[in-house]
Amino acid sequence: MIINFLKKTVSFSILIVVIITTLQILITFRIKDKTVFGHDNWDTTSNIDADIVLLGSSRCWMHLDPGFFNKKFNLKTVNIGMNGHSKINSIQLRLENYLMKNKSPKFVIFSFDPFIEPYFNKSDSNLINKDKYSRFAFMPTKENEALVEYFKFNNAEKYIPLYAIFKYKLLGDCVTLNNSNLFPEGFGMNDEVWNTTKSPVNDELKKYYFTDNEASILKKQLYNLNEFCKKKEIKLICIQTPVYKVLYDKKKFQQTISICESNNIEVIDANYEIIRNNSINFYNTNHLNKKGVNEMNKLLKNEQKLINFLK
Repeated sequence: MIINFLKKTVSFSILIVVIITTLQILITFRIKDKTVFGHDNWDTTSNIDADIVLLGSSRCWMHLDPGFFNKKFNLKTVNIGMNGHSKINSIQLRLENYLMKNKSPKFVIFSFDPFIEPYFNKSDSNLINKDKYSRFAFMPTKENEALVEYFKFNNAEKYIPLYAIFKYKLLGDCVTLNNSNLFPEGFGMNDEVWNTTKSPVNDELKKYYFTDNEASILKKQLYNLNEFCKKKEIKLICIQTPVYKVLYDKKKFQQTISICESNNIEVIDANYEIIRNNSINFYNTNHLNKKGVNEMNKLLKNEQKLINFLK
């Protein structure tokens, strides 16, 4: 009696494991080389072999239009900005991930401004959108391992089939892929008109600017990123893009320029007054909308530093 019960229990357990594993395999196959949420593009940017890589956090992802660089400079361009991730280590990890899947680009344009954050050790992480990136957690590829570690996914999430899928409520999105084509332009183009009720006009985000004490750390870490690029025969240039006028701090935005120049890194100040003074160009205090991006591009196309750099 007990032996029969144990046999049935083991058989049932094996069946459950087989079913769960099969479902995980099917889901993995379903989302392979696709995005689930539009910006989870670690694998869809494989085999691009771009001439220009656009690098940074949301202010790269939302502001830098690869189509503009393709058309204006006739250089194949890809945007690999990571929404919500402003620390230099996460930004460099994303670049390293790209380089493992592509030839080195000729140029990297790095969105470097007062929102950039230093890191203090390799375990530093910012877990914004961790749920969205959990689609990479199970049995990560060699190329994606470092970013999976950055998000601190645990062993259960990495090795138990369907665990991460259910923990982060991904099943519906992975099956339907309803959001996989959210960003057909290859970056976070946003058509929104600024809703000041939902996103009030204030300068609260200034609290996220790096401090004066962090400036020397950022200088060293930017130097290290530049040295990494040099070893890969990549030319690095930095750019700072507009914030709405209530957020603008001339001293702070000059400080990022000084950090770049002290490292002999070219920097473009695209925080144009004509754009930052008009709320119609933004959908919140620190992100441009489509109109703002287009207005910035009209000025960037005549930016001599950029033209000379990309020759």
